[in-house]
Formats: sequence, structure tokens, C-alpha cells
Amino acid sequence: MIDAILTRAAEGERITAGEAVALYEQAPLADLGAAADQVARRLHGDAVTYNVNAHLNPTNICVVGCGLCAFAVWTDHDPRAYAYSVDQLVDRAQELSDLGITELHIVGGMTKEFTLEYYEELFRELKASLPHVALTALTAVEIDFCAKLAKVDHREALERTMAAGHDTMPGGGAEVFSPRVRKIIADRKVGSDTWLEVHRDAHRMGMRTNATLLFGHFETPAEKVDHMVQLRELQDEALSEQQPAAFQAFIPLPFLPGNTEFAYLPGPSREEKLRTIAVSRLMLDNFPHIKGHWVMLGEEITSEALTYGLDDLSGTLTEERIAHATTVQTPLGLTQDRICDLVRAGGKQPVERDTLYERMVREPVSA
Repeated sequence: MIDAILTRAAEGERITAGEAVALYEQAPLADLGAAADQVARRLHGDAVTYNVNAHLNPTNICVVGCGLCAFAVWTDHDPRAYAYSVDQLVDRAQELSDLGITELHIVGGMTKEFTLEYYEELFRELKASLPHVALTALTAVEIDFCAKLAKVDHREALERTMAAGHDTMPGGGAEVFSPRVRKIIADRKVGSDTWLEVHRDAHRMGMRTNATLLFGHFETPAEKVDHMVQLRELQDEALSEQQPAAFQAFIPLPFLPGNTEFAYLPGPSREEKLRTIAVSRLMLDNFPHIKGHWVMLGEEITSEALTYGLDDLSGTLTEERIAHATTVQTPLGLTQDRICDLVRAGGKQPVERDTLYERMVREPVSA
């Protein structure tokens, strides 16, 4: 039975949730990877894309207080707390532009000082200063928070941020859609219905987005797959209704327990990482890309995962802070040369892209 499911999935046929769970639990790892790699190669050949990007995190102060998070602090009285002004962030973005970035990834803590108006001003100023740099900003959870502060609905909040220069949305805040698991790891965070609704609104308004899954903590294989099912259904909706935008990529994020409330957990194993990536490629037949966050996967497993369905790397990720608030040992950013080395080590060919997955042709920036 497993061989038959693998064959069908590798050939592009849609598999059920039950079949995906069976593959996760029973398929030989090498066979699972080979099937996922067949799908990735059919879609993208031997190309693995990446972009040159940097992170801006306006604040680490957050009133939500998720147990899974090592980045945030509760109040500005915490010695680790910081909060940047618009001018400070624009100045830092201008410094980062010397690295050849084409994208700024902007997420952070949630507090009443960081309002919808703050982000409108930030996006306008960033676009005025760096018009060629795309802004991938604000998770669905942050959009919901800012909308509530402003007493507007999600759609109006998105209209305003888009008018200010907001280009695409990252996929963070999804965690695991299972109510059981969310109650354990993020009981104060809004539920999956809100996350899905914000992305639905974004797609209908012409904004492309990503989606994530945080795995390797308390979730079961069935809950992991159900998360993918809900994403696949939302993508089906966007595509069948011919909405102007949809999901670009799915990003499986391994949970890093260090410095969180769950530091006693071991975190996902190499095999769990590879199985989750491979199953996602086979399950999410309507997602163009499966993106690997090398900071959380580790460089060695990132290269290995390129033959398990991964076809995109998050980018150079200069000044990534959220994962690095745990005990992760990966660098704070990689040069293009190093990313290209990782891709070639995985037997694929590196291709620089922009935020909308258009290929770019230029000399790599090494430092």
C-alpha cells in the first residue's frame, strides 16, 4: 500500500490525509525522499532558489507571551527589551542595503505602542528610502492585533498597510492549527480561524503570502497533516476562485526548544525534519514551493533536505533574531557564496530570486 501511495503522489496525484499520515509513519525514509524529490524536480528541475534579505524586528516586547517563544519579553522594564523608532529602523535598513538586499522581513512583538499607524509610517519611509526593496512584513497574528488596536477589520488594516508599501506577508503565527496543541504552546495567541481568514483576505486583495508549520513539540503526525489539509483547502479556494493572489510557499519550521518554556524537549530529530519536509511536498500539491529555513534546520540538514522536496531557501537572513533567541548555533546570516555552496552540496543549482519568485541575474554579493 505504501509503495502505491508513493507512486501516485510522486506522479502528482492528490493524496488523502490518511494516506499522508501513513507515509509519514510507515514509508522508508529514502523512498519518501525520492518521491518528494521527483515532485520538486518536475516543478523546478534542479533549481533551488534563494533571495538576499535581511530582518528588521521593531520590538521584542510582546503582550501575548507564548510559551514557545524565546524572543519576546513581557515589558519594557526587562533588561533585554528594546523598541525602535521608525527613524532608527530606516537608518538600519539603509545600512543593510549595502549588502545588496532585495527584501526586508519585518516581524516583531505585539504591544499597544506598535500600532497600525506606526507600521504605515514605517512602510512609507522604507519605500521612500529604498524603493527597490520588497517588504515582507507582519504575520496574520500581527495584522489581527493592529486591526483590533485601530478598531478596524482585517481588510481595512491590509488596505492601509498595502497602500503604505506592504508587499507580501510571511507565514508566521500559524504554529499548529490543532486547538489541543495551541492550548499548550500558544494559549494566548488567536486561533487558526483568524490566521486563515487574514490570509484569505490578503489573497483576495492581491497580496501573496506564505504559510508555516511549527513542528517537533507536542503535535501528532495526524495533527501535522491536518494543518497541511487546511492550508491546501485555502489554496484550492484561492485558485478555483481565480483570486489575484495565493500562497507562494510552505515553510516547515522545526521547533527550537532552547530558552523557551519547553526547554526540556529534545526538538525534532533529523528524520522528523526530513519526513515532515517530504510529506509536505507530497501533500501540498497546489503549493508552488517548499521553503527551508536554514537557521532552524541547520546547514547540514538543509543541504540534505534538497533531495527531500525542498526547492527554496529563505535567503541570506541577515540579522535574524527570533530563532537565534534560542540556543541555535547557526550564523546570524549567510553570504550568497555560502548559500550557493549549501545548494551545490545538495546536488542542486542555486538561483537567486526576488520576493515574488522572479529569477534575478547579477553577481553574488559575498559580504
